[in-house]
Amino acid sequence: SRVALPQVVRASQQCASRTLYQASSISVDAATCSTSMAHGVVVPHGGASMRGARARCHAAQSDVYDAQAKVGVVIVDHGSRKKDSNDMLVHFGLLYQQVTGAHNVHIAHMELTEPTIAQAIGKCVAGGATTVVIAPYFLSRGRHIQEDIPKLVAEAQPSHPGVRCIIAEPIGIDSLMAQIIHNRVESALAKERVGAN
Repeated sequence: SRVALPQVVRASQQCASRTLYQASSISVDAATCSTSMAHGVVVPHGGASMRGARARCHAAQSDVYDAQAKVGVVIVDHGSRKKDSNDMLVHFGLLYQQVTGAHNVHIAHMELTEPTIAQAIGKCVAGGATTVVIAPYFLSRGRHIQEDIPKLVAEAQPSHPGVRCIIAEPIGIDSLMAQIIHNRVESALAKERVGAN
């Protein structure tokens, strides 16, 4: 039977991003700051005082998330019976927190193991969230994205009246993904060359 999806909103990555990072009078100028994936910090482009500028960027980013403390993020993948596979999502969740500065972030598995989506939503709410963004760690809009995850979110929501759940789009086609695949191709070729010598 079909489950009604009250208050469950599918949002594009752009809309979810606006929900998460805006709605605050404080913003970080994209022309002044850039995110360093290597160190998980906001790094300013030049300037007389690099340390001071970095501190100001960190402070601004922190203020944005303090203002958005009522927003929780659940990063959900399929789930596996293999611990190593599930541990990858744990590490990604920590990386997401490090890079973005978000605090109320929890991981979930759609099936096969815990934490479940319902458990992760509960943790976000316990952390003060009144809006929870469920971010699928999936590439495409298959059945899990269109049916299974919305159903699980809808089943969990009655336990948290007044809490709004937003389902973000999956990773999809993105130039960042193209670069990652290119890096993997280059790495494979480099290993092949080393093995041939």
